Amino acid sequence: MNDTLIVKPASCKDCHKCLRECPVAAIGFKDSQAFIIEEKCIYCGNCIKTCPQGAKSALFEEKKLEAFLESDSYLIASIAPSFVAAFPDLKPGQLIQALKLIGFDYIAETAEAAARVVKQFKKEREKMNSTLITSCCPAVVNLMEKHYPKLLPQLAPVLSPMMLQTAELKNKFDSARVIFIGPCLAKIEESKNEKRRDYRPDIVITFEHLRFFLEKKGIKISELDSAEVDLPATHLTADYALSGGAVKAADLLKADPGCGNKALHLSGLENIINFLEDFKKDKDKIEVELVELLACSGGCINGPAINNDLSIPLKELEVHNYLSFSKQNNYKKDQSLKNEKSINEISFRRRHKSKKMSLPEVPESEIRKILASIAKEKKEEEKDCGGCGYSSCREKAAAVYHGFAEKKMCIPYMKSRAESLSQIIVESSHNAIIVVNDQMKIQKFNPVAKELFTQKNRELQGMKLDKFMDSSSFQKTWNLNQRLIHQKCSYKNGSITVDQTIFALREHKVIVGILTDISEQEDNVK
Repeated sequence: MNDTLIVKPASCKDCHKCLRECPVAAIGFKDSQAFIIEEKCIYCGNCIKTCPQGAKSALFEEKKLEAFLESDSYLIASIAPSFVAAFPDLKPGQLIQALKLIGFDYIAETAEAAARVVKQFKKEREKMNSTLITSCCPAVVNLMEKHYPKLLPQLAPVLSPMMLQTAELKNKFDSARVIFIGPCLAKIEESKNEKRRDYRPDIVITFEHLRFFLEKKGIKISELDSAEVDLPATHLTADYALSGGAVKAADLLKADPGCGNKALHLSGLENIINFLEDFKKDKDKIEVELVELLACSGGCINGPAINNDLSIPLKELEVHNYLSFSKQNNYKKDQSLKNEKSINEISFRRRHKSKKMSLPEVPESEIRKILASIAKEKKEEEKDCGGCGYSSCREKAAAVYHGFAEKKMCIPYMKSRAESLSQIIVESSHNAIIVVNDQMKIQKFNPVAKELFTQKNRELQGMKLDKFMDSSSFQKTWNLNQRLIHQKCSYKNGSITVDQTIFALREHKVIVGILTDISEQEDNVK
């Protein structure tokens, strides 16, 4: 079982919001608890960001991190370029100082490796002579491997900057431990899937994990002096975390007269999925050299582990401000990774393979059977409201068949069932049940109540209660917000005596009266 994305069952309240927000329907429900369908999940982190109960979180190998920091290992932090958007409350360099304070020996900006990744993109593009899709975003790679495997020939067979820099750093520093720090859940999954140890960070932690860890250590980052990065990014790739960063670095944003742009850049999974659907239908329509796809809207600056309220433009501004700062301070780049021998020993290539989940086709008879079981026997009864998280009732029925969903997830059905059950209880009760609104207009007058007040064959809904009985007890209950329990009361000039309980449901703006006829007992006492 994969533990990259952790679901806490006790916190899940069965609201289905995570499923509604999941772009690939990779969340299932069993016994009213969410679970991850790993074969479909792309680890975009949308469910973490949107879960109102905080029931989902990214794996944090805190004990392993502690052990590394306490060891004699040479520790390297590879920090994603979006860190300035994740920590806008800090001055440039304060986070770097905090990392050195807790035990890191060397700090590298991951975007430094992006320059070589982009060069490799251009080489691959020349080889294939068709549109190339970037492979930097692991959520996009997961999306294509699991949901669009037929488009994998267009996906660049190139390492991400995280993997390339890890390999280069481990090649330079013997026995070093590399910890990648970034905004992304999918990076954890990318690292776990890499079989080559020298290409895989020893731990991947998120910016949220780092903030938590530093606070736990009692480090007040905002009070620290600034420190310099040991291996800063070039100015060409320092804004690689922004949507368009890769195509800008590849110098492909210039318009080619007569041919339009040489590159496209899209961010946000809805946009990406729409694009891939179009691309799948007709590749020849996309006459560009490079397509950069980033799963998070605006790019990595809006990743699931960037937990602040800044808008995307302000996050972009943080990145540009940091770029200006690094230029002004003339950071001296460690040139040792430029050693051609060490770079040539490292393969840039990665292999992509189809991981598409194979599911049996659902027989039409089973679809109809499941729909009928939730009161959808006719086509017009299929509301396709999306409340359950699926785009259509048929899609939801198929998910039920495969064991990914429960029938009771259908909100209109459960509402209708609850109302029906409530109606049965009210209609079958041996007590008179009267429900009025705050204007004392009748909402419900069950059969026993009608018989008690000799209104057996009349439709009373919407009529004033005081036309048939004294409504003062109901009015008093509403006005004083009191609950009258087992109050003996007489109606119809004393011919009826009841034991009544009356209470207000203010959130629904109704008053409910439950009346038990005790006239016979009272007559016997007399």
